[in-house]
Amino acid sequence: MNATIIHKQSVKSSVLDELAKQLPTIIAEVMQVPGGHLAMLLPKQVSLEFTLASPRDVGSDIRIILFARSNDPRTATANDRAESILEKVIPLIDKSDEKCSVDIRLYLMEIATAERLLG
Repeated sequence: MNATIIHKQSVKSSVLDELAKQLPTIIAEVMQVPGGHLAMLLPKQVSLEFTLASPRDVGSDIRIILFARSNDPRTATANDRAESILEKVIPLIDKSDEKCSVDIRLYLMEIATAERLLG
């Protein structure tokens, strides 16, 4: 699972540090669904990427974009899961006394692979 955190220059590094520490656990907890081995998610399987927003970006101060494998339990509750992640991220930001707007976008997709064996 991949998560991209796009932030404006005004966001303090303490907020970003807290997100780096806590976000993999939050995402793994919220996105875990019944469905066997493919539906399991551990915090170490969440890849984070931090990107500085363009000065022309007029969106939220922090935008978290999640890309996850689609399966029936996740698809049926995608909006609820995004809302749950948002509810857990807000206290992390509030703890640092920083006022930031946050946007969570959850994209569920089918993941395809291809392989060529020599021989």
